[in-house]
Amino acid sequence: MNRSSYGWNVLLFVLTFFTLTFQDDIFRLPYLNFATISEIFRVRTPYSFSLLGILFCHEMGHYLAARYYGIKSTLPYFLPVPFSPVGTMGAVIRIKEPIRNKIQLFDIGIWGPAMSLVLSIPCIVIGLYNSQLVSLAERTAILQARPELMDIHFGDSILTYLLSQKILGPFDSSLFTVEYNPLAFAGWVGLLITALNLLPFGQLDGGHVVYSLAGEGYRKWIYYLFSAFLLLSLWNYSWILWGLLIYYFIRVEHPFVPDASYPIGKFRKIFGWGMLLSFLLIFPISPITVVSSSGTKSSLGEDLWNILLEVFSK
Repeated sequence: MNRSSYGWNVLLFVLTFFTLTFQDDIFRLPYLNFATISEIFRVRTPYSFSLLGILFCHEMGHYLAARYYGIKSTLPYFLPVPFSPVGTMGAVIRIKEPIRNKIQLFDIGIWGPAMSLVLSIPCIVIGLYNSQLVSLAERTAILQARPELMDIHFGDSILTYLLSQKILGPFDSSLFTVEYNPLAFAGWVGLLITALNLLPFGQLDGGHVVYSLAGEGYRKWIYYLFSAFLLLSLWNYSWILWGLLIYYFIRVEHPFVPDASYPIGKFRKIFGWGMLLSFLLIFPISPITVVSSSGTKSSLGEDLWNILLEVFSK
């Protein structure tokens, strides 16, 4: 890598640290006093450092696997997002030459999400022991008293639901929500980013893995799986945007990569299908919901589900 190109990696890393730490407060910094800035910095840096570590190890999993096979690639480029409650869109590396066979593709694809999964789980487990339950009724009362405010709910996957029930509960999730501490929130975001990368489409990590395992035959059914993915927009409309992003940019099908000269092996098959199945445990159907003083508007999917419950309960 040309030394001059390291500047972008460093700059984007620093900018991402600031957007993770200050999030939507970053544009208010000129108007905040030093004590307030110091307090924000103190409270949120555990989140910033933890998530940066998760993202860095995710991308280095890809990078080191690529370098193992002698394939040129860049160091991670972090993606800062100051308007987001999360503060980032993750990080990427760029593979600078063709991957020569499906085994190389598998190894490069799988080690990123494997690293972020392994690091995110202890973050959310340890963080949950220092998190707390908050009454939804109290939050609703605050929003009604101050209509200019909005609340953000971070949705559960199967794994986060079970962990929060075990560590903080049991509790009724219709009455209480979990207020994540910074370390737990870093784990939650790490799991979300891992899940999104494990979507089995195109150039996503999950796309690399499922194509390596299933071979060319996967092209016969991948569009059916993509159609099923689009049905998630019934529960959260943000999946429409993700569907368009995948269809037009990431692509549904993976570009052709030749088979290796030797079988992919039992270990890789177990490892690969295990990682793809972990997606079912860590994927939140409604990751982020904005709540106003008028409450949360139910989605079409939730309305249909409630109608079915009413019909079958009679």
